[in-house]
Amino acid sequence: MPNASEPPTTSPGIVRRFWWRSGQRTRLAIACTGVLGALAVTGAAGFSGAAGPADRGGPGVAVHRGDSFEVTVRAVSGVDLFEGVEPDTGRAFGARVAGVSAAPCWQSQSLAVAENLLRGKKVRLTVKKDGDTGTDRLLVDVELPDGTDYARTVVDEGTASADVAARGELGPVESAARLQRRGLWAGGCTGYRDDALATPSSTPQTSSTTTPVPATTTTTPPPVPTTTVEEPAPQPPPTTTEEPGDDEWLARFEGKRCLLEGTRRTSPKGTEIVCTRGPRGQLRWQRAD
Repeated sequence: MPNASEPPTTSPGIVRRFWWRSGQRTRLAIACTGVLGALAVTGAAGFSGAAGPADRGGPGVAVHRGDSFEVTVRAVSGVDLFEGVEPDTGRAFGARVAGVSAAPCWQSQSLAVAENLLRGKKVRLTVKKDGDTGTDRLLVDVELPDGTDYARTVVDEGTASADVAARGELGPVESAARLQRRGLWAGGCTGYRDDALATPSSTPQTSSTTTPVPATTTTTPPPVPTTTVEEPAPQPPPTTTEEPGDDEWLARFEGKRCLLEGTRRTSPKGTEIVCTRGPRGQLRWQRAD
């Protein structure tokens, strides 16, 4: 009978025969070589370009300021908060828009605008910094499909106010929206960060019970304006075949304005008039006698 410690008499393969005929040191060396080879293969697979979905940007992996990638927005929870999926990897994660601050009295309106601009759209994100402490949301800038900046768009329309601590360049954009009273600055969000939006009814009025003492007013009548009436120059007597009487002739001239003091005129009947300065200093025709 064969010894139990000897290998079976069946025909083993060449590797098996080599194993059984090798010494203990040789077997240990072979085992160590196999372990090292397995580790080398695993490391090569980990650093190869064929990375799995969990090896690219998003929660649970390293992202850095300035990283940029496209996502499809699946849900919008606020004007500054949304959840997206990276199309190439299928990874879902949350994001917070830098520079946008939601107004507490304009949330329903701002959410409707945000859903219209973002939901179902493929947008490009640029990472501003890693997620806030205790959350997996990335702070990002958002570029809409038409190339416009999302934060600038909603602030310009008055859908949200600007977080100038995150993006100082949005301050003038908000100022323009306030000046033109767009969105929340039109009065529907009265009192939010702008005392000028307060309506007159909301301003408290202070009543007074003190009876005013009537003031004594001395009224001085205005001076009577002196009006100089320009009278028309006397018309020359019409040429007629009959000479007018003195009364008719005097009616044409007496009391009318004349130009040169001392000038005299004589009627056809011999009545004489002279240009004389009257009490008010005006020159008038008067009878000479």
